[in-house]
Amino acid sequence: MTDMEIPGHVVINRRDGRREILLHRSMAIISPERIEIKSARGTIILPLIGLLITAGAVTLLALSSFDLPLWALMTILLVLLFLFPVCVMALIGAIVGSDVIIDSKKGSATWQQGYLGLGIGTKELVPFGKIDHLEVLIEGDQPDRWHENTDDLRQFSLEMVKTSGKRLILSNVPVPAYGQADGMDRTLAVGHAVAALVGTTVTIPDGWEMVEIDTETGQPVEHKRPKRHPKRPTGTPD
Repeated sequence: MTDMEIPGHVVINRRDGRREILLHRSMAIISPERIEIKSARGTIILPLIGLLITAGAVTLLALSSFDLPLWALMTILLVLLFLFPVCVMALIGAIVGSDVIIDSKKGSATWQQGYLGLGIGTKELVPFGKIDHLEVLIEGDQPDRWHENTDDLRQFSLEMVKTSGKRLILSNVPVPAYGQADGMDRTLAVGHAVAALVGTTVTIPDGWEMVEIDTETGQPVEHKRPKRHPKRPTGTPD
């Protein structure tokens, strides 16, 4: 994969040399041979709360020397048996797990199980040869059939279209209507990175056009046309 330029206002350069693009409750981590779309760091909050509840329940049992009504002991133990392993696995999934992995060495895109926040187990495996193209879709930009008004929100989705016609969602980016350009920039940046890795193309909706963006300022680049010198008359005056 060649080192592609990504607009500076949508990318974060990480200390490990990889690049990060924030999406909706998730992020795309981009390296030359691998792209991971995984849950955002904020998803570790719920597992941590669950572990704190578990620690509090264990502390309560220890301080009471298990001198509690039988129904209370059974309830606490049943909750701990379910809550502790789920929170530990969810925490591991939030820290090291990924929802989608596009790996050029393996030549495939993998969707992992997302149940209860876990990034464990393969849900879908798509070899690069079975990928037809990527497509950016927008929801909320069409007038409502009742009021002829567009929505206040825009949902940008990046989908992978297989040669069989099946569609798989890579990412979603909901933004306010006034910030739709940023939503498109983030979605398209991930799309171009994945397309460059896979060796395919990205299509965008009608009404949008590709413009060159200055990666430092995030502003469109204006190409100046070369000045044309006025034509001088030829021949000699009468």
